[in-house]
Amino acid sequence: MGKEYVLMHKDVPVLTMTLTENHKIKEIISIIHEDHKPLNMHTDQNQESALYEFMTYRSIPYSRKNLSQLLSAYEAEDSLELSIKSYQLSVSDHYWIKPIKQNLSWNDVNFFTNSFKERTIFIREQEHVNFNDVTPNTSVNGSLRQMWIRENNQLLLMKAGNVLQLEPFNEVFVSKLLDTTNICYVQYELRQIFNGEYVCVCPIFTNESIEFIPAWSVVGRLHKKANKYEALLAQCEELRIPNYRRDIAAMILVDYITLNDDRHWGNFGFLRDSSTLEYLGVAPIFDNGNSLWYDQYKIPVDKPFYTYRSQPFTTTHDKQIKYIEHPIRDLDIDSLIRVVPELLQQVYSDHDLVTSTRKKAMEDLLLQRIEGLKYIVER
Repeated sequence: MGKEYVLMHKDVPVLTMTLTENHKIKEIISIIHEDHKPLNMHTDQNQESALYEFMTYRSIPYSRKNLSQLLSAYEAEDSLELSIKSYQLSVSDHYWIKPIKQNLSWNDVNFFTNSFKERTIFIREQEHVNFNDVTPNTSVNGSLRQMWIRENNQLLLMKAGNVLQLEPFNEVFVSKLLDTTNICYVQYELRQIFNGEYVCVCPIFTNESIEFIPAWSVVGRLHKKANKYEALLAQCEELRIPNYRRDIAAMILVDYITLNDDRHWGNFGFLRDSSTLEYLGVAPIFDNGNSLWYDQYKIPVDKPFYTYRSQPFTTTHDKQIKYIEHPIRDLDIDSLIRVVPELLQQVYSDHDLVTSTRKKAMEDLLLQRIEGLKYIVER
């Protein structure tokens, strides 16, 4: 025996399924609305496997530092069960699951219009707590400690750093750097929270009508030797996503400048109207924390640029930048060069690791990197 659930897309029932006691998919009983299936299910992949992939993606990864505490607090065996306790509700998209016998609607449960309790255990360690509330924070896929909060009726994502605590500062720096361009990005600000820790905070870029579709579900399963860039562009063309070449090129460019090594297939994607299923464009650039020597106690000033690793299309940034096919005329290189020294001083002044020596090394290397863009922008 198992428990029967309905996968919902807002108030559209998509499919019914049976889950085992340990939340594996026993079987898909019926497909009700084919068009509204998660995008990764629109392939020849086994449908149960694709659905399980979709469901596990919308749960906290095992790389999250405080996952064991969260599982203990919510009395869940694993992160998938933890997410299911909150109907797998997210504020990134409009999918959710409900027990087949429960009479619930989207208006009853969604977190765009309904309140939720902001449990600080998602951002800091706490002992001897127990919760059973429904929250969007059990369906946030990211390795860093993070949580959604609501301020002045707006949803904001609060995100902490890792060992060196540089990621929040890097998010803010990249955000301020992009403020000098016409590139579409998510704006971050730095905050110091209750325990003295620095975090970054950004506004949500989805809403009740518009959802985020991660790139991994768009591109599908790729052959090991496939050209990942061309495969994604082909899918964008088929889905009629506006301005995808321009915006993906901008993302490659930003990651090239900042040496971001974490632009995996879940860290970028597309915006879609969840009612019409029309794609509206590439999502604004977000998640830039794993950049700018975030994991280095000392910056390796002599490390050749061509050895810095990249994702998602190829192995290094110097290779990946070659995918940009057209000149980027809207980028003012001189403006970027002018603001770098001031922004470094402004953003990193409160981080103990970022001494004047480190800031000077960052400045020199960043300016070299930006100067090197001139041949790409002007060609």
